[in-house]
Amino acid sequence: MGLIIGSDEGDIKFAGQNGTFIARIGVAVSVRDSNFSNYLNSYREFFEQFKDSMGIQTPRWVFSSSDLRGYLIGEDGDPTEYLLFMKEFVDDVVIPNDVITNFVFASFGIRQIYMPNGPPKSVMAFLKNVLKSYFAYVPAWLVVSKLNHTMSKVHIDNFNPSPQTVAWDELSKRASELRVIPNGDKVDPLVSTADLILRYIKESILLSKWRLDVRFLLRNLPSLGFPPDLLKVYHVGSKSLSKIVPLSAENRVLPQYWYSRPIIYVIKEGLLQKDEEQRLIEKSPAFEYVLRHASEVGGSIKFLSLQKGVGGDIDDLRRNGGIVVSVGPYGHGIGEYLTSLGFPITHMKISELISKYGG
Repeated sequence: MGLIIGSDEGDIKFAGQNGTFIARIGVAVSVRDSNFSNYLNSYREFFEQFKDSMGIQTPRWVFSSSDLRGYLIGEDGDPTEYLLFMKEFVDDVVIPNDVITNFVFASFGIRQIYMPNGPPKSVMAFLKNVLKSYFAYVPAWLVVSKLNHTMSKVHIDNFNPSPQTVAWDELSKRASELRVIPNGDKVDPLVSTADLILRYIKESILLSKWRLDVRFLLRNLPSLGFPPDLLKVYHVGSKSLSKIVPLSAENRVLPQYWYSRPIIYVIKEGLLQKDEEQRLIEKSPAFEYVLRHASEVGGSIKFLSLQKGVGGDIDDLRRNGGIVVSVGPYGHGIGEYLTSLGFPITHMKISELISKYGG
């Protein structure tokens, strides 16, 4: 029985008299290969109906929890409609397709965590500054490590370049296919499902003031609609540190090497500061069509870098090609230039993508 797994992560904060308690949390959802086509159809139909009911004009059919909260939670901050919607999602998409929800939380009952080539860190510093950068793959690792076979395909939301861990080594060896997906919660249905369920559980924990305890959560999470046979809860604690503490200080795990292909490279025009222009493009209506195309081709999105060495895309373009999307005259010229130089790319103007998906 092959499984396809989607994994995402976040954090949760509890404010109390003794300060703020923080834990990293994550969800890995798993679907049998034999159920995947039906799951995908259910997911897509559910969100196409959602778009129709809300009058949402977008070519996308993959949505993140932040998308849904923007649509369903008003200025008063009342989460009722959002939580009811997520209950429908569980009823209509998760349960009929036997999607297993694996909820994971990390907390440590010790004072310090020893690090390679450096002084120990407080638990808070480890959670906020170290584990945060790569916890996205930890839920998937936990699921795969408990399976008796190595046939799982794993989709992970993007994470930062990070140090090597035993958990990463085990996951990369045991997964039959490993994909890291930038904007995964807006592009990949499995990563989106993990993100949606994670936020649903997080909001419910905070609203109901549930404690992070495996037995307690296994008793109470079914009230959100999760059947007990489709729900698992794991605690990553002090006994797991040897698996998740970095083996060295260097960032040896570079997620771009596992990006889902084809990679869609978006060319900036250089009209604004680097971060400002990227934010503007990502917030634009036109970017919705880039996201839709990534969903259709099963690829990843990256902003094109022509710099040399680490972080540059020229070597990868030459070896593996990709889809280059231009949004203005400068990008059009770069796209045509790369094509004329013989790079094995497909150059698409943003207007072509908009036309392709009915804009």
